[in-house]
Amino acid sequence: MGRLLQLLGFALTGLFLLAVHAIGSERRIQLTDTEKTWIQEHSMVHFGYDPSWGPFSYRDDRGELAGIDRDFLKLLGSRLGLTFVPVHSASWPEAYEGAKAGASEFLVGTAENEERERDFLFTRPYNSFPVAFVARYDSPVFISMKQLRGKRIALAEGYVGSLVIERDHPDVHRVMVKSMEDAFLAVSSGRADVALTNVANANFVIRSLGLDNLKIAGVVPYLFDQRYAVRNDQPVLRDILDKGVASLTESDRQKILSPWVSVEYERIVRWDYIIRWAVGGVLLVAAFMGVAIRHTRRLKSELAHRARIQRELETAKRSLEEAIEEKSGLMRMAAHDLRSPLTGLMLSIEILAEKTPSDQREPLERMMAMAHQMIHMIRDLLDVQALEDGRRRLHIEPIDVTKEVDEVLSSMQAQAARKRIALTTVSARRARWAQADRAALNQVLDNLVSNALKYSPLDSTITVDVEPGPGGKLVLRVRDQGPGITPAEMPRLFQKYACLSARPTGGEQSTGLGLAIVKQLVIAMGGTVRCESEPGEGAVFIVELPAATDGRLVAGTEAV
Repeated sequence: MGRLLQLLGFALTGLFLLAVHAIGSERRIQLTDTEKTWIQEHSMVHFGYDPSWGPFSYRDDRGELAGIDRDFLKLLGSRLGLTFVPVHSASWPEAYEGAKAGASEFLVGTAENEERERDFLFTRPYNSFPVAFVARYDSPVFISMKQLRGKRIALAEGYVGSLVIERDHPDVHRVMVKSMEDAFLAVSSGRADVALTNVANANFVIRSLGLDNLKIAGVVPYLFDQRYAVRNDQPVLRDILDKGVASLTESDRQKILSPWVSVEYERIVRWDYIIRWAVGGVLLVAAFMGVAIRHTRRLKSELAHRARIQRELETAKRSLEEAIEEKSGLMRMAAHDLRSPLTGLMLSIEILAEKTPSDQREPLERMMAMAHQMIHMIRDLLDVQALEDGRRRLHIEPIDVTKEVDEVLSSMQAQAARKRIALTTVSARRARWAQADRAALNQVLDNLVSNALKYSPLDSTITVDVEPGPGGKLVLRVRDQGPGITPAEMPRLFQKYACLSARPTGGEQSTGLGLAIVKQLVIAMGGTVRCESEPGEGAVFIVELPAATDGRLVAGTEAV
């Protein structure tokens, strides 16, 4: 929601907002003469990190370090007068061995154990998170480590948590993987039953990979403490970093964590503590009341706890529903409040353009283009909300697809002319009807052609084909000559708010909602959508819908 409102503000004003460099806290750090001398001699310090340990450390789309650890080091660097330089690696084991070999002076986001203390000196913790069970949605709640017995648990190589599980729980079936992302994928696909990680990493990976069938299934009575692991030949650096960590206030941590961590840990119920207390109470009663009374009270205790759990789950569900409705209402209100002044703005621009000489209208045309762009963003925002809320209803009927294509291309001629892009269509007149919702089909075409215009270079061509397909289908193809889509980015193409490497060729903005809306509408009309592309050779978006002939459904298809 915040990202959309920023884009809307940009389109309205036409100005780029510059990020203001945050000035670090003025808390003074008392350093010894030895430490000051070390800093003067080592103003640039190299560090290693886990490239797949979001939200703490990971590679962004440009291959640069991003995450919580980067932000902590930026603050500490401003206070200590040091420049911290990341040493990139392909995996955590590679980063760990590289630090041991001298490729970096220290490691970030590291847990302390006896084996690592032979090679590294550790600072005090600069961050701490609860550890959670991650399992599939159909999995029961995990309340203790004993439930791991006989389970297949995904363990990432080189992680302290994996070493602890191997040592303390030899009766589990270990599924060894290269990273925590691989561990989550193993659980999602059914190759493993559960994975253990801290709740921040669990929340980040589930969202970033779109693993909708996973959940946080319980909390372990352990904390994951993040420390800096400094090579043991650099004790002065360890002392400097330790003093930097000591200078961090709760406010400092909240400012760094709030953009990255959205899980409300205090709402995660510690069922292990509750059940331990309950079992202790039952045992105490059993000691005084005998076998018969113990059995009766144990049953009552279990029923009471089940009722309590049920009430808390219902309360949590109501709270979540209220939060979702509040968010939906806020989005609808914001979009509605922006639409009215935009309409007035566009009318004023049109009136002003009529009174302005043609050779002086370029600024007004740019303003009108930005206003149109905002209207498009608002429509996308409201459409996504309506689809998610189930408020949008489609009316499926035979539609002349060729006619809809012609109308959409005609409405975009002016926009295409500004970039000297030719819009062409190749239609098979004998296969022009499809079973669809007219408004939804028009929106699908509008979004696909607009997307092609946005990413196509000057003096290129966009072609829309309509032709019969196999199995009683009508096929639409929107073909452009843009930069194309890499195979690595293809799985995220139709996701909401997806930010890919390709950039609009005319400075346009993108909300990342258009293609997500296309997919939802096409599926709702009983069709499919996909993309075929080679990097540097453009992209082809292919929509298949149930075909109809002169208002009649083609044999072999079904109406929605």
